[in-house]
Amino acid sequence: MADSPQDARPPLGLRLFVFLLALSLVGGGAYAFLRYQKSLGSPQEAKKAARPPALVNTTLVGRRDYALPVRVVGSVKAYETIDLSPNVTETVTELHFDDGDEVKKGQLLARLSDAEEEAFLASARATLAEEQREITRITSLVAEGAAAEARLAERQTLAVIAQQKILEAEAKLADRRIVAPFDGRLGLRRISVGALVSPGTVIATLDKIDVVKIDFSVPEKLLGSVSVGSEIMAHTETARDREFKGKIKHLDTRSDPVTRSVEARAEVPNPNGDLRPGMLALVELRLEPRNSLSVPERALVPMGTKQHVFVVAGTAEAPVARLVPIQIGRRIPGSVEVNEGLNEGDRIITDGLVGLQDGALVKLGGEYQGPVQPLNPEREAP
Repeated sequence: MADSPQDARPPLGLRLFVFLLALSLVGGGAYAFLRYQKSLGSPQEAKKAARPPALVNTTLVGRRDYALPVRVVGSVKAYETIDLSPNVTETVTELHFDDGDEVKKGQLLARLSDAEEEAFLASARATLAEEQREITRITSLVAEGAAAEARLAERQTLAVIAQQKILEAEAKLADRRIVAPFDGRLGLRRISVGALVSPGTVIATLDKIDVVKIDFSVPEKLLGSVSVGSEIMAHTETARDREFKGKIKHLDTRSDPVTRSVEARAEVPNPNGDLRPGMLALVELRLEPRNSLSVPERALVPMGTKQHVFVVAGTAEAPVARLVPIQIGRRIPGSVEVNEGLNEGDRIITDGLVGLQDGALVKLGGEYQGPVQPLNPEREAP
């Protein structure tokens, strides 16, 4: 009798052996695959390992002054200024200056007609000399008893009168000589020789401008931060690239009830005469100065409401970018104050931030050269 299909199957023990062998082969392959995957790491790490180092520029964390800037408009005034004008009505006979001359105190600038005063002075001096001779002669006679003492006293009185006449003549001559009352620079000459001048006629202007004054208004709310001696920095339209530093010398005792501000006056050295009286000046007050850690503004990596920077870590052979959260404070053009998160001397990345990730290998390029200067069409024009 023929065997049934059920009797044609392999024995149960053989089937069990084959099943266990297949299971072991599958498990071993899976285990080997997992070990292979583990050796490669996570997909993100494998992707980083395959990416070449990013070329970056860096700089060291330093310190800067982050004073609070307040800008107001001021007006330049000469330290000393005067309109040169005569005290009497006379004709100009001599001029001893040219337009824009630098003059010294007491220097003769102009002379008016003074022939009559010169004659009067010569007469007074002659009278005094005569009286002094008479005093000498009469003194001898009084000593010998040949003249009364009253006569000597009379001559002494006449000598005093003659001395006063000399002083009067010298004063009149002084009125006809115009001299510089202080060191300074003359303006344009307004008259010529032969002109008839009188009190109020301006011959020229004289200004002392090696040091100038700048007057400006300080809002009342800032008075607690402003005092005599506070530093200021001024700019003008004619010298845009220059900074003129000075100090506040006086604060007015009264506050303007309309503008709610107090007038202040600063003194600014002006050795080259670049600041001229009447100029408009933009005055910058530096309030609450403080020396804080500073990083370039372009190094910031914002994430939500927080700021971060990339710090260069790792070794010199294999530098790595590490993302560090920081707390920032005040800003100035191109830089930002750092209150927390960094130390002075840390090296941070300023350029090459696009696509840079935490832990990525980097290649150090050049040093940060500072913020890009704003385009000035007037300065760039040939």
